[in-house]
Amino acid sequence: MPLDSLPFELLSEILDSTRDVETLHQCVLVCSTFKEAALPSLYRTITLKIVHQMDEGLHFGALETLDKYVYLRPYVREVKFLFVLSDYARRTRRTSSGHQVPQNLWVNSLAKLPNITSYTFCHIPFFSFPQSQNRFLPIPHEQIELTVAALANCSLLDELNLLYRATPSDISRLNRLKNVHTIRLGLPSREVLVAVRPWIEQCDSFSVRDAYALDSLATIRPHVSNLSMLHIGPHHALSNRDLLQLLHCTSKLQELDLFYDNFLNVQLLNKDDRSSLGLKNLHKLVVRHQGVSNKSQFMELFTWLEAVISASPLTSISILSDDSRECNFAMPLMNLLAKKPQLDFLNIPQVVLRHPSLRTLFGRLNNLRVLSIMLVDVNVLSFHTSASPGELSFNLSALYLRSSKATCPYSLVTPQLRQTISSLRGSPGYLRRLCQEKQTWKALWTSASQTGRGGIDPLKDEYGLYSNATEEDGW
Repeated sequence: MPLDSLPFELLSEILDSTRDVETLHQCVLVCSTFKEAALPSLYRTITLKIVHQMDEGLHFGALETLDKYVYLRPYVREVKFLFVLSDYARRTRRTSSGHQVPQNLWVNSLAKLPNITSYTFCHIPFFSFPQSQNRFLPIPHEQIELTVAALANCSLLDELNLLYRATPSDISRLNRLKNVHTIRLGLPSREVLVAVRPWIEQCDSFSVRDAYALDSLATIRPHVSNLSMLHIGPHHALSNRDLLQLLHCTSKLQELDLFYDNFLNVQLLNKDDRSSLGLKNLHKLVVRHQGVSNKSQFMELFTWLEAVISASPLTSISILSDDSRECNFAMPLMNLLAKKPQLDFLNIPQVVLRHPSLRTLFGRLNNLRVLSIMLVDVNVLSFHTSASPGELSFNLSALYLRSSKATCPYSLVTPQLRQTISSLRGSPGYLRRLCQEKQTWKALWTSASQTGRGGIDPLKDEYGLYSNATEEDGW
């Protein structure tokens, strides 16, 4: 069917499923029908910037457009407020009140967006200052106050991303937004963590991207019992034992993303530590680790992991090495995961798998839909040849592959992978190389030719997690 003959409602639905902004921009230029269908999706997320170079300091073109095309206002769901360069704060403090920009103009425009569900504050370095490494800088209190005034009647606002160096007074101001149940902090101080405690107790989801202020269990443990999602990033001071004690208080968790720092683990887990946590609602787990390198350390990590997931109906797990350390001891992990037959997403890009490991995966995990692995030897892909008929089940829709070994060139992987998949599922599917640098390459196999998967990060492709992991949000 020609695109120009599609019903308008169907065209709008197709474009609404598009998350690529550049594609939507191109659709706007096609014709008036495409423009009308694409604009609601294009304005699903808007960005507001305060840029130090501009005379007025404000770059809120999206709000001006929404004031002009009023019918687009209800489509706005997410607002990103980017504060570019800290010198703007100093400049505005030196400016007399007689020369201030009439701030109420943008406040009034923002207040007329009734369906905002997510608002992000972040401080980013300007492109002319690449040497700027500190991406969590303050935002003037007056900007926070004005934004709170604009959002006061926004009843659908559920998520606040404070990806800047917030202060306790900022938390006090933002706490007036009563319907927020998801909070993400960039680089909070200990004082901010104290100030946000009452808010956490009312939340469903809480995230700390850089957790250097989380230096003891007392800082957070009493306040997380109601959470269904918890994310604790790097630089905290919690050992593996501390993390287990913390999780004993989070029986309602459905999603967990933790940084496991082996450098903090001064003692091995004892029998009491290894008891099940009772996380009976946990479906999604992401463990990012550093300092885990030898066999005993990986065994300790897997023991810790077993305590976390033993009682859970886990369907998704990612184990990611923050320092790129490879795990050459995969079978204990495979045996642990084999006890989770409902698992459908497995992301282990630094775990080295061999024939027995892959046979365990495809022999026991019949629901596995997405798999991300590392290859060190192309012969590993022939694991199916030693299996008995009917032993293996291959129901994948996506297979993420990567290698950094000269022993596994992409040119050899392609024919072997196609042969293996054809044997397991009857047709070879679709394989594409995404990048290659020297001996390193990444590739994506999918069961269908058309897919929205980017192929570099399965977490982003499947769940949209950290989908804007750039300077804009402090990553």
